[in-house]
Amino acid sequence: MKLKTMALAALLPVFSSAQISQIEVVPVIEKEVKTQNVVFDCSSANKKFVASRLWLIDLSIKEYVSNNTPYNVVLTIHSGCTDIVSLNVDADDKIMKNIHKKLEIVSRHENVSIEACQIAVDRFGIEHKDLHPFITLVPNSITRVISLQNDGYAFIPFSK
Repeated sequence: MKLKTMALAALLPVFSSAQISQIEVVPVIEKEVKTQNVVFDCSSANKKFVASRLWLIDLSIKEYVSNNTPYNVVLTIHSGCTDIVSLNVDADDKIMKNIHKKLEIVSRHENVSIEACQIAVDRFGIEHKDLHPFITLVPNSITRVISLQNDGYAFIPFSK
């Protein structure tokens, strides 16, 4: 019995190396991660709703970052949402101060553009000097959204 065990033990390396030499090494092909392009379109006058959507934009971007997913985010602001671009707010307006804080947080992410419709800004009488420094004016948010959609951006409306 000892002799059989010793003979098998002696042959084990031979069988093992034969099996190992038959194993084919397949190169790992990395799947290309597609850039996620999205335009969030804010036209809502409901400020609590707007604040909640800004929180979700920040959360979505953080998910992309943690998953190493490339992204481009555009936030367009027009219609009832337009007044959030102005630095001029009442000192006791807690909702608007919260929105401004959330806008600032979103603006700090890479590959994010926060754009206000110049037609709406002018219509609401907001002075360009009073805009948040991270706001970019676009001539017309409708044509901007059309262009982004034609470039493959997913469209997420905030119109409640």
